Amino acid sequence: MEPGDDVPGAVDGGADAGRVVVAALAAVRDRFHAFLPAALADEPDALHQLRTNVRRLRSVLAAYGAVLDEAVVTGLRRRLRELGHELGTVRDLEVRVQVAEAALVEADEAGRFASEAERDRIRGILVDDEQAAHDRAHSRFVDRQELPRAVERLEELDRVLGAPPFTERAARDAPIELGRQLDREARRAARRARRLPAEPSLDELHDLRKASRRLRYAAEAVSEPPVELYGARARALADAGDDIHDVLGDHRDELLFAEHLRRAAAHAAHAGDQVDVLHRLADDADARAAAHLAKLADAADGLRKAASAWHAHRPR
Repeated sequence: MEPGDDVPGAVDGGADAGRVVVAALAAVRDRFHAFLPAALADEPDALHQLRTNVRRLRSVLAAYGAVLDEAVVTGLRRRLRELGHELGTVRDLEVRVQVAEAALVEADEAGRFASEAERDRIRGILVDDEQAAHDRAHSRFVDRQELPRAVERLEELDRVLGAPPFTERAARDAPIELGRQLDREARRAARRARRLPAEPSLDELHDLRKASRRLRYAAEAVSEPPVELYGARARALADAGDDIHDVLGDHRDELLFAEHLRRAAAHAAHAGDQVDVLHRLADDADARAAAHLAKLADAADGLRKAASAWHAHRPR
C-alpha cells in the first residue's frame, strides 16, 4: 500500500468490505437528498448535481455490488436508471441551452450574424424555444417525483442501506477486496481505451465514456470522505476517468448541438426563413467537436498509465 493509503476516514482501513461499500453508498445517498429540493425548484446546477449523484450510486453498485445480494443490486440499479433517464430528459435540454448560449457569443464575436435582428431571431430558436421546452420537461419531472413509484425507489434504497443483504465477500478485508474490484474497473476502462480504433464510432466513444465515468465514481467512492481507504493512486484513477469523460462529454454535446442546428435549419427552411447562418453555426459546432476529440489520445494514455500503476501497487 502506498504512503497515505492507510489514512483512516470515517471508515478505517481495518473495516470489512461490506461496511465500506455501505458507507460509500450512504454518503452519496445523503448528497442526493441534499440536492433534491433545489433540483425540484430548478435552482442553478442542482439538477446536474442530482443526476451526477444518481450516476454515482449506480456506478458504486456496479463496481462493488459483489458484497451485496445480486438480485437486490440489479433491482436498485434498474430503478436508479429510470430516475437517471427522467433527469436526463431535463438535463439534456439544460445543456443544449448552455451550449447554445456559448455558441452564440462566439458566433457574434466572429461576425456570423448579418444584423442584430438575425442574431435575435436565431437566439429565439436556439435559446428561448429550448428554454421553454426545458421548463415544460422540468415541470413533468417534478410531477413524476410525487408518484408512488418515485417515492418507493428512494425508500427501497434506504431499506437496503439500513439492512444490507451482504454476501460472503462482504466480510473480507476491505483494502484487498475492494482494491481487486477497483482494479477490474480500471482494467475494463483501459482496455476500451487501448482497443479504440483510429476512427472510432460514436458507439465506441460512448462505451469508453461510460466506462471512464464508472471508474471515476468507483475510485472516488473509496478515496474521498467518509471512505478514505486509498490514496494518491486511486485518486489518479478518478482523475484519469474524469479527463476522458470530460473530453468525450464535450465532444458529444457539440455533435448533438450540430445535429439540433441542422434540424432547426430544416424546419426554418420549410417555413421560408433564411437558414445559412444555422448551417454555419452547425459547421462551427462540428469544428469544436473535432477539437475536443483531438484531446482524447493524451487522456487515454493517462488512463492506461493510471490503471497500470494501480494494478502494480494495489493492496494484495
